[in-house]
Parts: sequence; C-alpha cells; structure tokens
Amino acid sequence: MVEENVKNLREGPMGWAKFYRKGIGYFAFAMHRFSGLVIVFYLYLHLFVLSHLLVGKATYNSLVTSVTYGPFDSFLVLDVLLALVIFYHGANGTRLALNELGIGLENNKAMFYVFEVISMVLLGIFLYYAYMFLGAS
Repeated sequence: MVEENVKNLREGPMGWAKFYRKGIGYFAFAMHRFSGLVIVFYLYLHLFVLSHLLVGKATYNSLVTSVTYGPFDSFLVLDVLLALVIFYHGANGTRLALNELGIGLENNKAMFYVFEVISMVLLGIFLYYAYMFLGAS
C-alpha cells in the first residue's frame, strides 16, 4: 500500500485521471480537485475581464463584444458548465465537511450519491430560472 501511495505522489495531478481499479471516493476526490481548479481559473479570468473597466467603458465593451461575437453565444454554454462545476464542488464540499464532523462516515458512498443528486436538482432549478431570466417564454 505504501508503494502505491509513493507511485501516486510521483504521478502528480496527471494521476488524478487514472480511475482503473479505484472506487467512487477516488473519483469524488479527483473531480473535487479538478472543479476547484476550474473555479480558480474562472475567478482569475473574471477579474481579468472586469479589470478592463478600469481602462474605460469602451475598452470593456469591445472586449466583451469580441468574445461573444457570432450567432450563438458560446459563453452561455460555458456559463452552464461553470454552474455544473460550482454545484458539484459545493455538494461534494458539503459532504466532506459533514464527514469531518463525523456525520455519514459509515455510508460515505450513499452520501456521495445523495448529495450529487441534490446538487443536480438544484442545478436544474437554477438553470430553469436563469433561462426564464434571459427572457425565454
């Protein structure tokens, strides 16, 4: 077991994608790390775009227009994926916090599935209201 842990340490983040003979706990761990990295990347990207407001309104508008150009707003799809990542990360983080408090340790796998189903239901509700907010009928 120690040799396997040393091997996993040498692989680094690329080892997160190797799910062969690993349980759902490992999948939850890898996806939690990945979703955290996506959220941090988005935060810096968001701050970069908003920092263009310091230069001026015209600069900001030209940047936003350049990235949302076309018949389909591809960033709408990316926003939906971002919401998926945030809801997954939040649900898994809540499960981990409860585990740290000693709640649900004996039913960890069932808790994972329950919290992920709850997060997907909340994501569906969020997307419904976001769709309505955009003016869809």
